[in-house]
Amino acid sequence: MSDLSRMEKVEQQFDHLAQVGAYAEALDLVTREAHIFPEYAQKVIYSWRMTMASRLNDKALTLSLLKEAVETGYWYGGLRTDSDFELLAGDAEFEQLVHICEERRAQAMANAVAVMKTFQPETQPAPYPLLLALHGASASIEADHWSSAVPAGWFLALPQSSQMYSPGAYTWNDWEWAQQEVRQRYATLCNDYPIDPERVVLAGFSQGGGLAAWLVLSGAIKARGLILVGPFLMNVANLIPFLETHDHRGLRVYLVAGQRDRYCYGIAQQLAELLPNYGIVCTFDEYPDLEHSFPADFEKKLPDALNFALGE
Repeated sequence: MSDLSRMEKVEQQFDHLAQVGAYAEALDLVTREAHIFPEYAQKVIYSWRMTMASRLNDKALTLSLLKEAVETGYWYGGLRTDSDFELLAGDAEFEQLVHICEERRAQAMANAVAVMKTFQPETQPAPYPLLLALHGASASIEADHWSSAVPAGWFLALPQSSQMYSPGAYTWNDWEWAQQEVRQRYATLCNDYPIDPERVVLAGFSQGGGLAAWLVLSGAIKARGLILVGPFLMNVANLIPFLETHDHRGLRVYLVAGQRDRYCYGIAQQLAELLPNYGIVCTFDEYPDLEHSFPADFEKKLPDALNFALGE
């Protein structure tokens, strides 16, 4: 068995054990197999271990793992508001570690390099409708899936997260940082190009889809529509306060998910059931044999999805 397939198998086993509440078994698995993962993945491995220790209510182990990770040079954002670290609230050593993490996070943000690919339509007169599409976790800019928007007359913008997960792969894990970064990229687009603010669609795959939904439903970015492919969110219910305090009537959401993508298919189902209760028009394109990926016909369907998002 290759190292890659072994790592994938361990990750799948860990996810399954965590989902069914077998936290002790999940912790034992990832602790035992941590050595097979490369150095760049060890920050995530520590996070998995800390989460399982916390869910086992083992305060000493959770704190010990966090200290070890920080001493190794890693840092984590949002520790004070992360429910998996509630058992450490008020602990003096925890507060010291949080302070170190906050300093490292601020430095990382200051050193972040903004990367964004843009594609301008040749036949569409300005101002342009904008499709702003976000990549998934542990990925990078993937123009192929979204490129059919350009000949359909759309200005396409593909921001890449500055949060590096591994060489050539990026993530949106630090949610606050991710929101700030995408808002800044959107503002830059509107300043530098003739974008029609009344014809904006946010889109994304997996974690990028969840982030797109969060930005629009929270009111951080005003958009006419959303296109969400296998959207990932930790808890759909966290969107309800936004839905109850913002008027999203007129917003249209195009959902895509495969029925073999167990977790994200469930997220898409929840969104399809929840959003219409707040005046949001939704359509759900389901694929019985699709796992966590783009459908093979997605690029062909994208222009129609964009028309749906605009209500045209």
